[in-house]
Amino acid sequence: MDATVRSRDLLVQTLVDLLANDGVEIKGARGIEGLEMPPDIANTGFGSAHDKRPDVIGFDHEHRRIVFGIVRENRESLDSEEALEEYNVFLDHNASLGEQASMVYVMMPHDLVGEFTSIITHYIHRDYWHRLIAVGTPR
Repeated sequence: MDATVRSRDLLVQTLVDLLANDGVEIKGARGIEGLEMPPDIANTGFGSAHDKRPDVIGFDHEHRRIVFGIVRENRESLDSEEALEEYNVFLDHNASLGEQASMVYVMMPHDLVGEFTSIITHYIHRDYWHRLIAVGTPR
């Protein structure tokens, strides 16, 4: 297994652990043994119009909402056309449900969190900011 795959798998596992510790029931995770592959999520009209698959999917029983997890390994992956489309697809999921609208967690190396926050405030509508959580790796 090459270093890139190991790094990505480690980020996915870290996100799975964090979400599970926050009480999210993990329903699927990409590349994690014992967990199913997350399903594709319908793209209702963003960019390429292709459906998108999160790295992690779970359910927050306390708030009765779906939780999506995305991994970003490097600066280039933060604001690519593909990345922006993914943010929009996952944030649009159940958006009409108010407090039960889906949440999106984005896991990345800790040194990218500031830049990610800047990108999001530029590209994502402010009404969605509270449902998009940046998570940096431990230092």
